[in-house]
Amino acid sequence: MHMDLASDPTREGWLRTVSWLGNGGVAEVPRSTRGGRMTVADAGLTLRPAPTIHVLDRPTPRTAAISWSDPGSCHYGYQIWDMAPTKRAGVCVLSGTEILIGDMVYTPRADEPTPINAGVMIAAAYVDA
Repeated sequence: MHMDLASDPTREGWLRTVSWLGNGGVAEVPRSTRGGRMTVADAGLTLRPAPTIHVLDRPTPRTAAISWSDPGSCHYGYQIWDMAPTKRAGVCVLSGTEILIGDMVYTPRADEPTPINAGVMIAAAYVDA
């Protein structure tokens, strides 16, 4: 039986799944075309449950101990994150707000081996609150 893939109603879900797997399970985040802040919910990204994130401790004024649990990829019970201005735009994984170049953010400390969540950021305002 030959099936026309273009008219298959499950095609969109399949392509979304393949794209998600190709990105290591991280959704593509559309860039905001306006100056305002965009949240992940506004972008309609619901490909998988968000990781569970807790700020456990503040060992120093520029570090935070984070508990990160992502059922799809990893679990870090006590991971140290460092605060610095970001060199790239992104989305805060804790609040879903847009992060602009130069914003103060926390990112996982680059250890060996590199943590799976190495590319994520938390806006400093949500840790320091």
